[in-house]
Amino acid sequence: MIERVLAVRHDKIGDFVLYWPALFLLKTALPKASIEVFVSPAVKSLAEACPYVDHVIVDIGDDKVTSQKFIQRDYDAVIVSCSEFRIYRMIRHLEKAYKLAPKHNWYQYLYKHTADAQYKLGEPCWRGGCMLVEHFLTQQGINIPNLPQKYWDVSEEKQKWQTYYEKEPQERLIFIHAGTGGSSGSLSPKDFANLAIDISNNTNVDCKFVLTYSGNEEQLAQQIYERLSQKSVKAIMAKPLPNLADFAKSIVAADMFMAGSTGPLHLAGLHNIPTVGFYAGRKSAPIVRWQTLSHKERRLSYAPPVGKLTGKNMSLIDFKTVAKDVVSYLDSNYG
Repeated sequence: MIERVLAVRHDKIGDFVLYWPALFLLKTALPKASIEVFVSPAVKSLAEACPYVDHVIVDIGDDKVTSQKFIQRDYDAVIVSCSEFRIYRMIRHLEKAYKLAPKHNWYQYLYKHTADAQYKLGEPCWRGGCMLVEHFLTQQGINIPNLPQKYWDVSEEKQKWQTYYEKEPQERLIFIHAGTGGSSGSLSPKDFANLAIDISNNTNVDCKFVLTYSGNEEQLAQQIYERLSQKSVKAIMAKPLPNLADFAKSIVAADMFMAGSTGPLHLAGLHNIPTVGFYAGRKSAPIVRWQTLSHKERRLSYAPPVGKLTGKNMSLIDFKTVAKDVVSYLDSNYG
């Protein structure tokens, strides 16, 4: 009987968010088991808030101490979705555990159990984590559950967060996050502001733009706010929240979330919030690979022309088309 499973996903915020489908499969298939995760410090609060996680171990950088924690937890299975040689060294002493790793890098041959985690062409990258879990469940003779319509239901908190973001009864809250993550570019404050102005001027919906930020991203949000204020477009600077989990929950207040940073976009996807994402123009098609968990009809995605000279130049995106699409979505769904 499987009583305790460790899932290793100790990388960036967006990567952990896109692991929620795999965690859902594990917890749903093994409801009586303790599903535990090994994560980076940046996602600790979010991992603790995840409804499919029972225990969190944070990567403190001390592999010897962490290895002892793993031994003390006495795992029946370890699923290594973020595979590194140091991870193998930390879990190799777990003799009882079924250890599963993806088929890549030379150290895959150190594992008795490996599985293909390469998502197929045209599939989102979150499929990779699910493929490992599906392999594990199949090996254990356990049925694979169907994925849910929404990964995080905090609807009971929606009104609280709408009040926090100063929503008036007739308004729709359009979140804009102007920062950028490590895997994507983002729009300039000027382009974000001009886009918001164009949307505000053409939609039948009463929009209020909520400018979110973290750390030094505040300067970007402030530039957008000043431009919108000059044009009498309703906007607020979002008051900072104490941790990532609170910010992630607060996104339930949004009627739309716009960003070029994939981390915040993926957080919105957990709530099935409509997302407007801006991605680099690459042959690897990040629009498909890094798509959010929101339903297909709730995802609007844009990129500059593919190419070495054009792919990273986000100013080359056709913002007139973006504004037209967003206005059409708002008017059709909220008008």
